[in-house]
Amino acid sequence: MVIGDMRMRRSHARHAGFSLPEVLIASVIVAMVSLTLGQAIVAGHQQSENAVVVHRAALLADSMLERVIALPYDDPDGVSDVGPESGESGYTAFDNVDDYHGYSETPGNLIDVAGAALPGVYQTYTRSVQVAAETIDVAALGGAHEGMRITVTVTMPDGRLLSVKRWVASEAS
Repeated sequence: MVIGDMRMRRSHARHAGFSLPEVLIASVIVAMVSLTLGQAIVAGHQQSENAVVVHRAALLADSMLERVIALPYDDPDGVSDVGPESGESGYTAFDNVDDYHGYSETPGNLIDVAGAALPGVYQTYTRSVQVAAETIDVAALGGAHEGMRITVTVTMPDGRLLSVKRWVASEAS
């Protein structure tokens, strides 16, 4: 009887745990699930970082565009050439919209309207302004109207570009 009891215990002991193949299969499944979850988390983080970079670029472009269109359309001196006139060597001397043509700020040199450096998170971007005379036809407003097309382009740290454009009507139109 003793021998029979021992066999029963051994038989029962074999079925009490996992076999080596079962452990290996379970380990592979856990590893695959962990890898999949890790990839999803990394992808989500990358999308979040990309959204922050693009949002900052949009803020930089919009703030520059608002700075430009805050100026009068016509030059107070009566000069009509696009771009800064003689003696208007910096943005503080700009006295009308078209003076910003060709203006740019390079990484490490981005400033706000008061001339103060923007926070460091923005200092890896570049922004530039182009202004061009443009006539558009707006039938609902009675035909052709003269104005300026203002384009602010921001270069993101990874080299991608974001451009914001606005057409401003001539005050005479």
